[in-house]
Amino acid sequence: MSVDYQSMLHPELIFLDLTDQNEAELFEQVAQRLEKLGYVQNTYADALKKREQEFPTGLVTKYLALALPHTDPEYVDKAFICMVKNATALDVLQMGLNEPMQTQYFFFLGITATKNQVILLQKFMQLLQRKAFVKGVTTISKADEMFEFLQQEFGK
Repeated sequence: MSVDYQSMLHPELIFLDLTDQNEAELFEQVAQRLEKLGYVQNTYADALKKREQEFPTGLVTKYLALALPHTDPEYVDKAFICMVKNATALDVLQMGLNEPMQTQYFFFLGITATKNQVILLQKFMQLLQRKAFVKGVTTISKADEMFEFLQQEFGK
């Protein structure tokens, strides 16, 4: 079983300029943008916050700390990967440990089929082991370049 990652990546879902002060603000802003673009329902922001409280998605990997927020499929209308970089690091909780951590990097995962969730998370874990992937995510500052970079990386 495979997931077509390229079909989940869209140039309008790369937000590299956010300046939110906390995780809740960031979730609200991203949810509003996603809803306006037709990817999620108007209940998405609340579902995201609730799920994140129950199952935090922060990850500290060898090269990068990031979060992979997502909700149950019923709040998502179209599958997507939304890449977000906030101007400052925000407090989030680590997956599995519920320990505090900080990150500026978020990949919001719009999963429309529950079975794809594990596959998508595994793909991220593979990518995060690669220094070149992390370098691109942390150094590219233009949305169109980031989109091309992610298309290439997820295509490998």
